[in-house]
Amino acid sequence: MLIEKINFINFRQYKDETIEFATNDPEKNFTIIQGSNGSGKTNILNAITWCFYAKELHLLKEKYKGLPIYNLMAAKQLKPGQIGYVEVKIHMRDEDNGLMIFSRRLKFKKENDKIIFIRYPESEADDGSDFRMMRLINKDMKEIADPEYILSMMIPQPIEEYFFFDGERLDDYFTELSGERIKEAVFNISQLGLLEKATKHLEDRKRFFLQDAKGLGSQAEDLRKKQDAYSASLKELKEQIDIKMDQKNKAADYESEYSEKLRNCPIKNISELENDRITATIKLEKLKQDAVSHEKEKTEYLLEDGIKIFAWKPIKETLRLIDGKKEAGDIPTKYKRYFLDNLLKDGICICGSDISELALNQEHRQKILKLQRECNEITNLSEQLMQLHADLRSILREIDAFPKKQKLLADKTNGLENSIRENTSKLQRINNEIAGTDVEQIKEWEHKLKEYRSSKERYIEEIAEDKIRIKAINDKIAGLGKDLEKELKKEKKHEELRKILVFCDESLRAANGIKNGIMDMLRKEIEEKTKIQFFNLIWKKETYKDVKINENYDVSILHESGEEGFGTLSAGERQVLALSFMAALNSVSGFNVPIIIDTPLGNISKEPKKNIASNLPNYLKGKQVTMLVTEEEYSLEVRERLRERVGREYKIKFEETSDGSQAKVIPYE
Repeated sequence: MLIEKINFINFRQYKDETIEFATNDPEKNFTIIQGSNGSGKTNILNAITWCFYAKELHLLKEKYKGLPIYNLMAAKQLKPGQIGYVEVKIHMRDEDNGLMIFSRRLKFKKENDKIIFIRYPESEADDGSDFRMMRLINKDMKEIADPEYILSMMIPQPIEEYFFFDGERLDDYFTELSGERIKEAVFNISQLGLLEKATKHLEDRKRFFLQDAKGLGSQAEDLRKKQDAYSASLKELKEQIDIKMDQKNKAADYESEYSEKLRNCPIKNISELENDRITATIKLEKLKQDAVSHEKEKTEYLLEDGIKIFAWKPIKETLRLIDGKKEAGDIPTKYKRYFLDNLLKDGICICGSDISELALNQEHRQKILKLQRECNEITNLSEQLMQLHADLRSILREIDAFPKKQKLLADKTNGLENSIRENTSKLQRINNEIAGTDVEQIKEWEHKLKEYRSSKERYIEEIAEDKIRIKAINDKIAGLGKDLEKELKKEKKHEELRKILVFCDESLRAANGIKNGIMDMLRKEIEEKTKIQFFNLIWKKETYKDVKINENYDVSILHESGEEGFGTLSAGERQVLALSFMAALNSVSGFNVPIIIDTPLGNISKEPKKNIASNLPNYLKGKQVTMLVTEEEYSLEVRERLRERVGREYKIKFEETSDGSQAKVIPYE
């Protein structure tokens, strides 16, 4: 899929502009749009998301707070009673659908020197605009009846941020998003929603079959009612989690917004302090995770090996007794009593002699009887005692090693606790320094940051508790299901219903197994691709050894020392990691969507920029890529490295007057 061009009419800075994108040569798939900060680069992203979803998803809330979406110059030029409009048209083409034009238009009118919108929003998801899609069919452009549905199949909104993204925010990607939210992103982008719909359908059908069943016995009916009650609680709990997840994500977004304000604050040292705080926060979280994992390891060791210490004396005494038997020659024994008993019972010696009570020659029998009298119970236990002896010796060696292992565990605990204390203290100093500033605005930002961070953490705790409750309810429902199946088995007339329920359960297990299997396969693929791309782009190739993404989608970097190195990454290195992760997500998505990156090299210094410019086209191969860059990012060296892959190159010329501002997109010199 390619974007051929975008038309802007009165959209913020863009009064009447058209941008044509690189489409003719797959080897020259890059479009570069250079502009200074505030010139309208990010609003190209916003124009796309507004056209598609009626939302400016990359809007800088503080900068544009209170500013209308329409161009102020155009609005002022209207005469009373005249109608104007904001419009964005996106011309796209792909192999399946051919040429398509998506357009969104918002009309406004001048009345008594005031601007009013012609149609007011009917809901929160509606901004009063009209959305249309035209498609080339048999050489004629025809309007498509349900453009939202077509668009949802091509570029669903939940995956938009993995194709149209702000590079300056990438370095915060892993600090803002929990592993759970990243896992949700992978789920969305990998199109596993179909399996989710299948499992929901199976659960609905299972409930339907149960509710439709007639003539159930009292026990079965009681179990069904309990299942229904638990299912209703489960549904309510999941709905609550969805609401809390949304609230948590909003709090995280606001936390990020205020963190960014503090980081970009022009007052001396504030931005440095905020960067230090982010780094210290990441490191502290990692240390806390390590401490939890270590405590679990220590507890498991103490439960498994520590208890053996209490058996030390009995073990020593048992070994003394066995050693005494060995010295006395009682063990290992040459023969066993049960063996002699069997010989006498059968009346035939192993040599074939008759040793029965009626034997003519009683000499052999008497010898066997004598050996039998000399045997005791220890003879029959000889082999077990020898094995026990070896096992007890092994346990003693483990007990002897316990003090050393305990010391190692204690040293690691102390080390982690000291590191946590040091980092907590450092973080507190930074917080106090930022909060102690004399600037009232910064104090307010700091207050808001803490408020939203606290809110986010509260929702995280509540969601975790709700998930524990969900697991308990699911276990209850599963147990009731087994009991119900047993009851239905007793009632022969409901055999068909029982088979249907068993089939639904097996299908649900299979669907969930497939979903989990695909998620794990994708995780490993994303991990491998992220690692390859990270080490292709990173400039400290000897400093880091590995990139790992665990089952919870927590991303970690292994330092050359073998320790976790995520907390030591600079903002630029985090940006490279996030860029690598985004590219990996993009490559496994199955969606053929153009990539637009705003400020991709913003936090990266000169030499690394050149390295990234050389390697960036390689792992975005086959994709149409648009980069919205500043002059500092698009240096002569970067431009030279990208030259062979650039098909279109523009600059944004920004003009500001007393009537408003206007941005023009002109060819690069």
